Amino acid sequence: MARPRVLIDTDPGVDDAIAILLALASPEVEVVGVVAVAGNAPLAQTALNARRIVALARRHDVVVAAGCAESLSDHVVEASVVHGRDGLGDLEWGEPDVPLDPRDGVDFTAEMIHAGPLTIVAIGPLTNLAVLLERHPGIDREVEHLVIMGGASFEGNVTPAAEFNIWADPEAARRVFAAQWRITLMPLDLTHQASLNDDDLAYFASLDTLVGARVAAMLEPYAQFHLAWHGRRDVFMHDAMAVYEVLDDAAILKCGARVSVETGGVHSRGATFIDRRRVHTDSDVRVGVSVDNERFRQLLRARLATYRD
Repeated sequence: MARPRVLIDTDPGVDDAIAILLALASPEVEVVGVVAVAGNAPLAQTALNARRIVALARRHDVVVAAGCAESLSDHVVEASVVHGRDGLGDLEWGEPDVPLDPRDGVDFTAEMIHAGPLTIVAIGPLTNLAVLLERHPGIDREVEHLVIMGGASFEGNVTPAAEFNIWADPEAARRVFAAQWRITLMPLDLTHQASLNDDDLAYFASLDTLVGARVAAMLEPYAQFHLAWHGRRDVFMHDAMAVYEVLDDAAILKCGARVSVETGGVHSRGATFIDRRRVHTDSDVRVGVSVDNERFRQLLRARLATYRD
């Protein structure tokens, strides 16, 4: 049976970087491309970060392209302070030897969809996918699976109501959730169950590889942010949950749901309303409910240990 072809739509981001490295180290999937979008940092920076991570993994076969630089509205998104000024913990990086593909990232995504069954892992704002729907009407029905990290039912991480990826472009998110693809959503309610601790950071540093050292170094300022914000150094692996779902669809307990996005409101802009009532049991939208964090941590350790200098 052929491995699923996967395209990652992302705004790296420390946890995005971990998710990308996990995907690139996993034999269950064939990563055909990484498409950047503005979000955690401006597009020029997120595209550079995507090239950095793919180069770190020595996966020169993977296309890196740049998508949308601005959200669909005049909503101003300031770069996140969570991931450092550069999005990857403000480390020193050399110039990556993975080039930026000259194709527009949205058009490249369409090419990959037309080339055969494709799973899209969307771990940034959903601007690229909304523009894809506009440029290519009906293309949503050609996508095999769309896995999204975003949204929250109980508590946001930008406002009390809104999670960052949805808040950064709620107009795009509303269009994406209204389309006809098969969606699996990983909201904060799920991703807050997935975390790494100081033992994991020490393990990655002990690998004595460039990937291990970079991962440990990226996670350290991320842990410091979590300590200041949440009172403990355990770091949430939000975006890695979307990749984990593609690697093993039984690893995360899910339920059927209906998802709607609020685009207005003084306090509610960017909020997701996740309706898990039984009437939606057979919905094409599935929402992550729970995950075994110990099982995830051990898988991540094992996969990142496969990288060699």
